[in-house]
Amino acid sequence: MKLPIQWLQDFVTYACSTDELAKSLTMAGLEVEDVINYTPEQLARLGGGSEPGAPDGLVFDVKVTPNRGDWLSVMGVAREAAAVLGAEFKISEPKAEGTPPPTSSAIKITIEAPDLCRRYAGGLVRNVKIKESPTWLKNRLIMAGMRPINNVVDITNYVMIELGQPLHAFDHSLLKCAEIIVRRARPGERMTTLDGQDRPLDPDMLVIADRDHAVAIAGVMGGYESEVGEQTKDILIESANFDPVSVRRTSKILGLTTESSYRFERSVDPSIAAFALKRAAELMRDLADGEIAEGIVDVYPAEIKPVTITLRPDRTNRLLGFNLSSGEMAHILQSLRMSVKTDQFLSVTVPTFRPDVTQEIDLIEEIARIHGFDKIEMTLPAAPSQGKQEDGGRFADRLRHILMRCGAQEVMTHSIVDPGMIERAGADGHALSIRNPLREDLSRLRTMLIPNLLEVLSRNAAFGARDLSVFEIGRVYHRAEDGSIAQDRSVAGAMIGSQWASAWNLDKSTLSADFYLCKGIVESLLDSLDIRGCEFAPAKSPLLHPTRAAVVKSAGVELGLLGEISPNLRESFEMRGRAYVFELDFEALKSLAVDKKIYRPLARYPAIYRDLSIVVETGAPYAKVKDLVAKTGGELIESVELGEVYAGPPLDPGQKSFLLSIAFRSAERTLTDQMVNDQLARIKDGLVEKLSAAIRGG
Repeated sequence: MKLPIQWLQDFVTYACSTDELAKSLTMAGLEVEDVINYTPEQLARLGGGSEPGAPDGLVFDVKVTPNRGDWLSVMGVAREAAAVLGAEFKISEPKAEGTPPPTSSAIKITIEAPDLCRRYAGGLVRNVKIKESPTWLKNRLIMAGMRPINNVVDITNYVMIELGQPLHAFDHSLLKCAEIIVRRARPGERMTTLDGQDRPLDPDMLVIADRDHAVAIAGVMGGYESEVGEQTKDILIESANFDPVSVRRTSKILGLTTESSYRFERSVDPSIAAFALKRAAELMRDLADGEIAEGIVDVYPAEIKPVTITLRPDRTNRLLGFNLSSGEMAHILQSLRMSVKTDQFLSVTVPTFRPDVTQEIDLIEEIARIHGFDKIEMTLPAAPSQGKQEDGGRFADRLRHILMRCGAQEVMTHSIVDPGMIERAGADGHALSIRNPLREDLSRLRTMLIPNLLEVLSRNAAFGARDLSVFEIGRVYHRAEDGSIAQDRSVAGAMIGSQWASAWNLDKSTLSADFYLCKGIVESLLDSLDIRGCEFAPAKSPLLHPTRAAVVKSAGVELGLLGEISPNLRESFEMRGRAYVFELDFEALKSLAVDKKIYRPLARYPAIYRDLSIVVETGAPYAKVKDLVAKTGGELIESVELGEVYAGPPLDPGQKSFLLSIAFRSAERTLTDQMVNDQLARIKDGLVEKLSAAIRGG
């Protein structure tokens, strides 16, 4: 359904933008699939025209669910928008005062099939002048997806779109004996519809007939013989309510779908019939110079009354997970034009335009829809639980998954270890001894995980497994300064040999374990935990090689260490290659890790890349260079990557060269070469000034 926005504003005034309105309606279930803007030129080509000072021709293309026939009108969507936005819904009673003689003296209406026709109202407008509709009306019809014909037909279509009640206009003079009979079609009966097609009628089809023959197919299309033409003077306006199943069946058999049948199939509010008729008569008086006949003929065999449903607030909150008061629930339902009486429970009277609301659960859904499905908290279904994992256990699982993605296998070693192993690792300063050990070689509690992992590497190597990467998450024990026993958790890893030895078509030496691979795994772990600003500084440890070891810090907190094991330790564990290890403080990682990921949208604008080669002193750390580049380049720097490190001729002794790849990107616009060159010049000046760097190649 196409919904012109300026038409919607006749019923509801709102302060939000068009995009916000579309989002609010979509979240409430009335999906806005597209927003169309008709220009004056487009309207003119389609038979409309340009109005001075007219607002933009914005139109929502909305998708209406089959159970919400009330949304197939501007008024119905306005009611919904008012409820969702908390705005005021406004509608005026038509001013359609008539003059004698009354309609009842000019037409007689009989319903012979009350099971298929629930209500039939007729009104008469005399002495109309058939002419072209005004520009504003034609434009609204065009934007709503209909073709203007003449003022009388356009008015019936206009009221149908505005109020959701299909209407039909008969030429009163062409009705035999001025009588309307609503009946089933007779066997073998045929009629020619407005599209000029001669159609056979089924005895189960409902037709509108005069004394002699059918003049319209109820709810689908009018007949050719009673069509409004240029000579028409008196108009009989039909405003009826037909059975949805009957209309749908007739439409399918005839292969004829119209705007009218589309609405009747989804149910039309029976209480709007007289109101819509008066609205059409009012417009025919104003736009066709007609004279409204006094009164209407309204045949309503069995009045359909609003249903009343009892709503239990406590059940509503229990099902939805809300904590709304009875007053808040009543306010939501009243915003949907429902009448509410508050007592122990809520007594809700549902208007007839909402036939889809028939029981308590429907009211609960309406409250959820208007209050906002997004406000329902995400919870697991209530179920008996045998236990609950502690917070540290969940974090351990997180670490476990990260390290397994890095290619490591988890191992579990014993907490009671050989004292000699602790001594060889130089980690026996605060070791705890078992008072009555079963064996002398199992008499100490481990103070680190690294010696255990080295034992794992050594033992597996003895069985021919020489390419390994393992990790462990476990407790370590030591005596605190106050004499108490401390139990801390650590996460540690160890690796040796090639890390993709099983890949037959790859160079096994390409990813052999080394200091940088070990450091890369630690960086991947920290990055996955969203721990930023990490530093790697040279470290001294009896466990590690004197020049291939680093301590890891973040925000002034020491997280642990990493590096190659010392030659003495490698010899004592009988390693057949260089092994690399890391060990990090579990609790320190947990305190710095970020639980919630922050969504970052994909970049809308392209990046510009520049390579920069600089010469610095051998002792200058790359981290300092990268940090200086990032700070000097400001917000336009997206990333700084190290492409190459070189030392040797023609560089002087004590010098090395870094090749940097710098990505520049703006979140707001496309960068120009000049903008990037200006930033690059600032970066070069900063490197020269702060690090005494030399820029290679100018």
